[in-house]
Amino acid sequence: MTLLLIIAILLLLVALATLIGLRLPKTHVAASRIRLSAKPQEVWDIITDFAAHPTWRPGLAAVELGPDIDGRPTWYEVCPPRHMRVQFAVVERLAPSRLVTRLVGEHLPLSGTWIYELTEHDGGTLLTITETDQIYNPLFRFFSRFVISYYGVMDVFLIALARKLGDDAKPEHLGLRLSDQA
Repeated sequence: MTLLLIIAILLLLVALATLIGLRLPKTHVAASRIRLSAKPQEVWDIITDFAAHPTWRPGLAAVELGPDIDGRPTWYEVCPPRHMRVQFAVVERLAPSRLVTRLVGEHLPLSGTWIYELTEHDGGTLLTITETDQIYNPLFRFFSRFVISYYGVMDVFLIALARKLGDDAKPEHLGLRLSDQA
């Protein structure tokens, strides 16, 4: 009887999270920035060396280079524990100041882009990442909003990059826009 009650409570919680997720906006635009001591070219070289990301990014088991799409590079990020592969592609590349990447694939629970903007600032680099995501799955939308946070993945990336460069800088959240456009 206790096991059935636990299962019923879990199902109720999942249903409630899904209902809340259905009411949340599908699209968000969030931006974070960090001040780094390294020059823009050094930061650029690190963030565009996709194959080396597992050496400094936590939660990334491997990177597998993929086929070019429209003459631009793609790669698969492999995440533990189930070795889920997610493909990304470069959309725009203007070294060493602007990089735009996007998720690639069909039937994903979300789609989105990251815009990296690097500017020289006080002898180092000001790196701003703007994330635009459309989250189709309402349960994933709930977890993105209340568990991970819209800034969560960007913050992990930026903090890991700062550590790679020997900095103890922390990200600054610049803004958040939500909408129901998909």
